[in-house]
Amino acid sequence: MSHTTLGLISFGAIFGGVIIGMLVARCLPGQHLSPETQSAVTVSVAVIGTLAALVLGLMISAANRSFSARSDQVRELSVQLIRIDRNLRRYGPEADDARLALHAWAKAKTQQLFPEKGRIPPSAGGTIIMLETVQDEILDLEPKDARQEHLRSLCLTLTSTVIQARWALETLTGQSTPAPFLVLLIFWLSMVFASFGLFAPPNPTTIVMLLLCAVAVSGGIYFIEELDHPASGLIQVSPDAMRRAVSEIAN
Repeated sequence: MSHTTLGLISFGAIFGGVIIGMLVARCLPGQHLSPETQSAVTVSVAVIGTLAALVLGLMISAANRSFSARSDQVRELSVQLIRIDRNLRRYGPEADDARLALHAWAKAKTQQLFPEKGRIPPSAGGTIIMLETVQDEILDLEPKDARQEHLRSLCLTLTSTVIQARWALETLTGQSTPAPFLVLLIFWLSMVFASFGLFAPPNPTTIVMLLLCAVAVSGGIYFIEELDHPASGLIQVSPDAMRRAVSEIAN
C-alpha cells in the first residue's frame, strides 16, 4: 500500500467518524445527548485520545530512528568508498582495475539507492556481484613489499565493511510500525472524532474545523510513513554523500 493511499484511508476513516457522529446525533433521543452523557463520553474519549497520542509519539520516534540509521549507513558507505580508493591509489598502477571496478559499483549503487526518474535502477543482486568483483580484484593483487601488503589487507578489510554496510541498508527498508498497530491507531482516532461529531453543532464552521483537524492528523500519519520509508517519496535520505564519493573516486 502506498503512503498516499494510507493517508487517504486515514483521512476517510477519521473524518468519516465525524460524519457518523453527526448522523447518530440526529437519530438519538434528547436524553442521550444530555450534559451528563457528554461529560461521560468526553472522559472516555480522553483516555483513547491519550493512548493515540502516545502511539503517535512512538511511531514518530521509530520512524526517525529508521531514517537516521539509513542516513548514517549511506554516509558510512560513502566514507569507506573514498578510503578504499585512496588506499588503492597508494598501492600503485597495479590497482587501477580494482579502482575502475570500485567506481562502476559506486555509480550502480548510487543509482540503486537514489533512482532517477525515467531510468530503471540496477538490481540489488547485480550490485552485490559488482561489489564482490571489486573484492576479487583486490585479492588478485600481488604485493611486492610490506607496504603494498599492508594496503591490500586494509582494502580487503574496508570492502568487508562496505559489504556489511550494504546489507545493513537492505535490512532497513522494512516497516518499523506493524500494520495491525496502525489500523488500531486509525480506529482510535475515528472514535475520538466520532465523539466530536456527536456533540458538535452541525454548522459549516464546525464541519470545516473538524475537516481541517482530520486533514492534519491523517497528514501526520502520512508523513510518519514517509519518514519510515526514506528510499522513496517526499522525505528521502540525501544522495549528496554518495554522489560526492562517486565524484571523488572518479578523479
